[in-house]
Amino acid sequence: MAARSERLPALAGAAKLRLVAEILRVYVVVRWSMRNRDIRATVQRLRGRHTAGLVTDYALALRLGKAVARTLSLLPTDNRCLARSLVLDTMMVRRSLRSVVVLGARSEPDFAAHAWVEHDGVPVLPPGAPSYQRLIEL
Repeated sequence: MAARSERLPALAGAAKLRLVAEILRVYVVVRWSMRNRDIRATVQRLRGRHTAGLVTDYALALRLGKAVARTLSLLPTDNRCLARSLVLDTMMVRRSLRSVVVLGARSEPDFAAHAWVEHDGVPVLPPGAPSYQRLIEL
């Protein structure tokens, strides 16, 4: 079990490529799964037979979050917060890491919604401005 302050060693070139390839594969599955489904059904389908994680490893969760954000930011496709969150959640659950997708919204100054992922109550992807109120946890 890694402490929150613990850092993982850097990934070697081949390991980085495998991680990027996994992120891209999961992204394609996520985008396909998001079509014509409500968010609960989408999350359930993406998690499949894997259950919400049993393992606490914040360093690994943070590494995955950074890798997902960095990789998807390079794509010329939709990589907004919901897609990123679902990709990260899918990857974390496959590794038996505790993961919760949080959907929030704010009404002032303009309506906006945001999605992020938490690991043991700590955001792994940015939770947005403090004005976002939690609406649902999946």
